[in-house]
Amino acid sequence: MRRSELELHYLCNHILRTTHAQIREYKIVGEDGIELVHYYGDDIREDAVSADEGFAQEIFHVGVEEYPVIYIEEYPVYYAVIYCSPACYIIGPVNVEQQQIYREGMSVQNYLARQHKVKCLKIPYCEYEAFCQEVLLLFYMLTGREMSYKELNDKNFITEDLLASMKKKKSTLFFNYHECSRVHNPYSLEARTMEGIRKGDVERVKKSLDETFVGEYGVLSKNALQSVKNLGIVGLALASRAAIEGGMPYEEAFSLNDSQILKLEEMNNIGEVEVMIRRGKIQYAEIVRDLMNDSNKKKNPLIEECKNLIFRKMHSKIIVRELADELEVSIEYLSALFRKIEGVCIKDYIMKQKMQLAENLLIYSEYSIEQIGLYLGFSSQSHFGAIFKKYEEMTPKQYRNVYVKKEFQETNKNLTKTIKS
Repeated sequence: MRRSELELHYLCNHILRTTHAQIREYKIVGEDGIELVHYYGDDIREDAVSADEGFAQEIFHVGVEEYPVIYIEEYPVYYAVIYCSPACYIIGPVNVEQQQIYREGMSVQNYLARQHKVKCLKIPYCEYEAFCQEVLLLFYMLTGREMSYKELNDKNFITEDLLASMKKKKSTLFFNYHECSRVHNPYSLEARTMEGIRKGDVERVKKSLDETFVGEYGVLSKNALQSVKNLGIVGLALASRAAIEGGMPYEEAFSLNDSQILKLEEMNNIGEVEVMIRRGKIQYAEIVRDLMNDSNKKKNPLIEECKNLIFRKMHSKIIVRELADELEVSIEYLSALFRKIEGVCIKDYIMKQKMQLAENLLIYSEYSIEQIGLYLGFSSQSHFGAIFKKYEEMTPKQYRNVYVKKEFQETNKNLTKTIKS
């Protein structure tokens, strides 16, 4: 092979390893014909594209464009096609959903295997953006043309039909609201809530959430439960941004917001969802208030960035020299400035943060003590236990035994009270 062919061969194998998606290189024969040249995958007999000639032709003709074409066979199963005359590359399938999807009472893999008359069909999971980025890398290798993830989606999914349907939906919704004399909640209500969070004014946030108003929340789904969840996702996302503006470290705010949304998705009771949304917004205000109460500390951009960096690395062993290198300052300067601003050395700050996270995991998770220690970057369970005892004056096992049942009981009791009120 020549150098470029070797590089292409290496890249295709790389994509196969990272996405587990099969790659087929075809030679274009005449106007409609394609002839398989290379196949990167486990077993070609279990490949729907190779087994079903009609399906291969369908994907090929859809993909005859000057950009990578994203082909959705049956959501969540995706392919990509790169047309590069005299060759054509078909990448996939991948499943962009981690949870199992069913069609006609069977898994989507078995359903599509039946459609293509294949005995066994493998459809590996791959995050959608990760799949697209690998496809764009191959596209650049083949054509020398750069394309961003946004441009790829725009090229594939912005159509006249989509734009027209969006306009139609907007017009229909406006008409229905007018006919039914429905109005949304006043923006000033949302503004008061967000301003309360920014200022750490917990009472103000509680009052704004309890206000009586003429309008109503928008309907964001035909399913009532999902509509409330969607409203909650939007509201909590706005609250997290308001908290950041109030001084909450952005990594901490974003991580809290992610956990809130994941929890909302698990819920199947509108009352619980409403409580979760209200409690989540108040929580942001409480965090900002606590940060503001620590008036002796002056904000320093470098130290704030250092704290965000520590938060991102919480699951690994954090080395101060590596933090200094990433922040492009000397370890001596960073250590001295951190102690001056925070009042503690960096190592003590890191351990305190890890111990706080360990406490939450011991109380609210079912992970073993060993798993928690490894997650937080400790070399062994005994090392984790020794450090935990130094800070908390009891072992992780003792801490869990003392607090776990009590905390869960209090949480459930408070939740029941809140729902009843």
